[in-house]
Amino acid sequence: MEKGINRIKRTSPSLHLLIIVVIMALALVGYVAVIMSGQLRGYDASKLAAGRDLALFLPIIGVFFWLTRKQKFRGEMLPMTAAIFLFAIGLLLQYRVFMDPEYGGDERAKARQSKAQAVRLLNIQTAYDDEKKKFMFGSPDAVPERLANQADPVEKYSVGDLLTSVNTYIPLAALAALAMGFRLFRSDKMLLWLQRHALIIGLATLIPFALIVFIFSAEGKFLGQTTPWEPVKILFLVSFAGMLADTYYHLRRTRWGLPPNRYLLPFLVIAAMPVLPFFALSDFGQMLVFFGVYVMLYVVAVRKTTQLVYAIVLLAIVFGVFVGAQWSTTGFGIPGRVHFRFYQWLHTWEPPPTDTWWWKQDRVYKMYFNDKPIDMNDEQEVRQRNREAWADRVLQQSQGLFGIYEGGVVGEGLGLGFPEAVPVVDSDFIYAAISEETGLAGALALLVALGVFVYAGTAISIGAPDMFTKLLAAGFTAFVGFQAIVNIGGVLRMLPMTGITLPFVSHGGWSLITSFAMLGILLAFSHRNAVTRPVVEKEPEFVPVR
Repeated sequence: MEKGINRIKRTSPSLHLLIIVVIMALALVGYVAVIMSGQLRGYDASKLAAGRDLALFLPIIGVFFWLTRKQKFRGEMLPMTAAIFLFAIGLLLQYRVFMDPEYGGDERAKARQSKAQAVRLLNIQTAYDDEKKKFMFGSPDAVPERLANQADPVEKYSVGDLLTSVNTYIPLAALAALAMGFRLFRSDKMLLWLQRHALIIGLATLIPFALIVFIFSAEGKFLGQTTPWEPVKILFLVSFAGMLADTYYHLRRTRWGLPPNRYLLPFLVIAAMPVLPFFALSDFGQMLVFFGVYVMLYVVAVRKTTQLVYAIVLLAIVFGVFVGAQWSTTGFGIPGRVHFRFYQWLHTWEPPPTDTWWWKQDRVYKMYFNDKPIDMNDEQEVRQRNREAWADRVLQQSQGLFGIYEGGVVGEGLGLGFPEAVPVVDSDFIYAAISEETGLAGALALLVALGVFVYAGTAISIGAPDMFTKLLAAGFTAFVGFQAIVNIGGVLRMLPMTGITLPFVSHGGWSLITSFAMLGILLAFSHRNAVTRPVVEKEPEFVPVR
């Protein structure tokens, strides 16, 4: 008997619009708190920049009405609402960090001193009695309400600056990517074309990607801070899902748990396409995410327990090789940056020996040992210099952990913590900033939103009427979920830190655009599930040869 496909009950679009308005109201309260906190600490946050961030909710609401009215969207809006909540959190924390003159400013020491003076003045105004105030200032009424030399924001913003700012047009580009993803992937003809040309798409993506990686990129970046793997994630997944959708029947026919070579080998070639460029980029984090997504899709399509065991064993072996390679003099060919990630994970507070090959190649090691005079025969001085170099190298990890601890349950308060002490906190370590200023409550709210997104994406995948869209929906959901796990796990030191951004939250260009494009594609599949009668696939029966 054919079984229907389970779906979650569709919630009202009006409810989601109300939630978006509530998110906007909460964001307004957050921006006011950051501005007031800045004044308490001796600097003025830009109100124009806050207004720009809040104004971004207008195109978000515009996209909402475009979907529900113009496109007659009939799917589930839950993933979009969860993504908007995550985006609002990230936007607010980026505003808080960049408005602090101590973060990335040229005169950090002066800004720090100005903030400390503002705090002292506030303490005098609120805690000293009239006698102490008279002793210090000659009169209780002579205590200044504001310092004359308070620090300014990092930048003085004008309307023209905001209209041309990267922080303005990247979110708008992300919303455009959402709309484009929805329009393209709701078309049956487009999906059929993509599935038929999956191999060509993979090869056409690999060639320019490899050229960028091997020729134009430096330390995993090109064109400034652009990461070359972000724009190609969707194309690689489309290629992999298309090949898997065409061959999964044959991959289920196994002997000793392995499918026939004529189907397995071409499939492995497609799966391995992104691996070599990622290895060249020393980007262990993206390799981990891609590997996790590919294994999950294979399990969803093939559903063979034996092959799942093989995948887990293979993952354990690869992970063990990366861990064990730290103590090898050659490193097994694994890039030094990957060795650093694993060593930092296992020995955050203990520097490696000075003769460790990958540590001697590190730029921070060279800065402390090669650029500064030192007597290498003085063992005590060498050990001290090594500890200082390592403390500098793991500053991001250590300061992030300290900030999370200081946040406690309810946090230090928006604008009252010290996330600016974490290098590049707006990107890889934004979860540490959220945990410090909003505490466990804010961190759990973020995790709940991510869980809601993954839950909604999983339901969309389950409700898909064909294997190709089922795999795509599962893959895009897994990309967001695995990337969040790797990022948050690295910040909390539960996993090696990989430099991966937190989807929808971290400051970034292509990362945010790609995340919203995936959201648009998921919404397209949700709409197709609602308007298309599910087709239950009947698998062919394979009669064993006796």
